[in-house]
Amino acid sequence: MGLDSREITPELTSAIAFLASEIRSFGRTAVALRRMLKQGVSTSTVRRIAEEVGLELTEEALDGGDPEVVVPQAAVVSCDGGRIRTRQPGHGRGVHPSGENGWRETKNASLERMTLPDPGGGEDPCPDLPTTFRTAARVAKITEKPGPNVDPPPDAETQRVRYAGPQRLLRTVLASMASSEDFGPMMEREARRRRFFESPRRAFVGDGLPWNWTIWRKHFRSFVPILDFIHAIHYVFNAAMCLASEAADGWHAYVRSITLCWQGHVDEVIREWTDACRHRGIDVEGKLPDDDPHKALLDAVRYLKNNRSRMDYPRYRRLGLPVTSSPMESLVKQINLRVKGTEMFWDDPDGAEAILRLRAASLSDDGRLDRHLATRPGCPFVRRTTPANAT
Repeated sequence: MGLDSREITPELTSAIAFLASEIRSFGRTAVALRRMLKQGVSTSTVRRIAEEVGLELTEEALDGGDPEVVVPQAAVVSCDGGRIRTRQPGHGRGVHPSGENGWRETKNASLERMTLPDPGGGEDPCPDLPTTFRTAARVAKITEKPGPNVDPPPDAETQRVRYAGPQRLLRTVLASMASSEDFGPMMEREARRRRFFESPRRAFVGDGLPWNWTIWRKHFRSFVPILDFIHAIHYVFNAAMCLASEAADGWHAYVRSITLCWQGHVDEVIREWTDACRHRGIDVEGKLPDDDPHKALLDAVRYLKNNRSRMDYPRYRRLGLPVTSSPMESLVKQINLRVKGTEMFWDDPDGAEAILRLRAASLSDDGRLDRHLATRPGCPFVRRTTPANAT
């Protein structure tokens, strides 16, 4: 027999919230509670508690909660979109998707307090392209394209080149169904709460999505804007391969071009590829159909032109700042692990918003979920069959 809602203690509520933020479904959370804690809690009660706690995790609830906030040596802000499937609430049993097959975009942000590497006299600490970005097997994984069968560079094992960059000390996470117009102010308030604007080194790292850089312009203009180098690799690799008749030639063209980007010579790559477009009769201001063999070249030219002001990688390395948004990409996967899956639908908007807030709080390093659960007022979690003000 399951526990009555009135028997749910604060301690059990905390356990339910934590497990519901980590385990793939509310049903499996109920199983874990029964097997691990010997507590018979129904799936519907788990869902109700998780949604209640998630919706309580507002910005107001987090304000002033962490007494250990300090000014970071380096402050790094990143954001990216995710995907979640939603359904219309109040339709009874079955799935009733909202929007196009239920898919909605989520907004996710990572705010990292980091420690700077040793200054090194103001010189570029890593002028050579890291080995991982010139190793065919690794680039194939990054681009999700078949890699050419080429020999590894001769120094691949004996003289590996790696850019360490700053090291993360503490990360806080935001995730929401909000639009980018509403999510930007949320990010700014979180950054101010974390004293990021007082940091001597501030960076905003993102991919080429326009809404990322709209948020930067409106809310983080004092942060150094940095285009994620991994996304540049995608475009450079695809363009180089489409220009070559042999995969090995394309690979060598890629290594040369991406090395130029790493070393801050993006304009040289743009000039070469613009000339290549003109030589092939391609209007760099025009459009090409998706199946055109040269579309990857045109896309790369535009991508580099649009982002050239955010690709001064030697300067970023001299400042000790990151040059990739890999931690942000990993974070989106961590969030998706809980909210995205086959036949996984969330009520739109409250159910989806609640699980995103709960998951973000669980993934934050500052103990915000612990603090909230320890200080929240008692809540009976009782389903009412009639309105509270009914007579």
